Amino acid sequence: MGKQKERDAFLGLGAIRQRMQAILERRRETQTLDIHAIYQEMEPLFQQYGYREHAEGEPVKILLMHDGGAGDFISAAPAIHAVRKQFPGAYITLVVYPRSRDLAATCPYVDQVVVNPRQHDWKNPLEILQWNLRFAEKLLPMHYDICFSLAWYGCTVLLSYLCGAMHRIGAPQGFQYVDPLKAEFVDELLTGQPPKEAVRGRHTMFFYLAPVENALGREARDPHPEVWLLAGERECWQAELQAKAPEAAWISVSLGGTNGRRRWPVASYQALLSDILAEESARDVRFLLIGGPEDRKESGLLVAALPPGKAWNLAGKLSYRASVAALSCCTLYIGNDTGLMHAAGAAGLPVLSPNCYAADLPMNEKANPLHQYPYGVPAVMVLPAHARPECKSRNVSMGCAASGRPHCILDIRSSQMLAGYHVLKEQIRLQKTELLFLFETEDAVHRGHQLVILPRAEIHPDAVQATAGPTK
Repeated sequence: MGKQKERDAFLGLGAIRQRMQAILERRRETQTLDIHAIYQEMEPLFQQYGYREHAEGEPVKILLMHDGGAGDFISAAPAIHAVRKQFPGAYITLVVYPRSRDLAATCPYVDQVVVNPRQHDWKNPLEILQWNLRFAEKLLPMHYDICFSLAWYGCTVLLSYLCGAMHRIGAPQGFQYVDPLKAEFVDELLTGQPPKEAVRGRHTMFFYLAPVENALGREARDPHPEVWLLAGERECWQAELQAKAPEAAWISVSLGGTNGRRRWPVASYQALLSDILAEESARDVRFLLIGGPEDRKESGLLVAALPPGKAWNLAGKLSYRASVAALSCCTLYIGNDTGLMHAAGAAGLPVLSPNCYAADLPMNEKANPLHQYPYGVPAVMVLPAHARPECKSRNVSMGCAASGRPHCILDIRSSQMLAGYHVLKEQIRLQKTELLFLFETEDAVHRGHQLVILPRAEIHPDAVQATAGPTK
């Protein structure tokens, strides 16, 4: 960059920052957030200082913004991969939440990872604006040509504009952001027409792929979630597990979940794992407990309740990526619906998981089990047969309306999970990689219960039981 260009860039950054500060002060005075007014004020400056044209002699600069948790980030991997494949010589920056930092650090498709801690009140639009204005200052000097907002939040679209990106590509049409900045407020900040709803599949992976594929004009071939480990990490854990029990078949177990309604009780896990040990007495089966620091106590209680030496508690002792490396050496995953469940699926492990979404609730496009599940591996989700009364009328993606505590998931019995374990083993034997839902229904004739096993592809949009039948 010549001296004149350097001077212009310096002056431009100063002018843009001054304008941003003035916007924030006016918004504080009026206590309103007018996205259109912000656009009208900022756009002339972005045009004046070269943000609306590619810098000659510079590589294409691309910004990818992901604002979900670790499980969502794993599902976004195909979109990130597709961008790198289309732009092999580009300089790509990835902005992520702190929860995805450890996984993003080893992503082979990006040149730089920037963490956005999002320290603001999610319900306060002015605080969102203030945070985004300050964070945008870190990104403005790059003069990004393209920004893909792999977004759950409207504030991510706002940030893509404030950082000066020339082309800004957002979520599919009709998507409703979960923060106060709804689509009708932020869509004008995007360039071009947002893509239609993802139609290739309901999995979250296709949601992230939709804006990328729409912009690139073609579909990614054979997309699948990914996790990336450093050289030797997996081999190190293979050696650790073999040293501890040379002939053991290790099963990874996670009791975690950032939301309490996803957490199946420790006592239920104890009953399930004890039953598995009894059935697998002919071989050496052991359990590897993984999770965050908040899971360490419960994992310790579970280990203490099992026969000595049959479980190893690593919850709270490993980094996220080390946990992924350790679980990738196991034969399957049993645990709650967490980021580690998605990591297990991405590592190729079969998955058995209890889910709080009751089988008698509508299985429409908002139903969490239909779009956030282990993709491309044998998987069984065990559901409660019925939503509890206070959850039946609530239209929430998780099904269960309780947020910070186990609720509907408490109605899943360990015997149902054991039946799911049997079904999963059969899926593995038959080399089937589909998702199955398992739940119990009342048998009026025999005054007992019967199990229903239903492939995901056969689910009626209104209710699971609309097409379900008993499975012998």
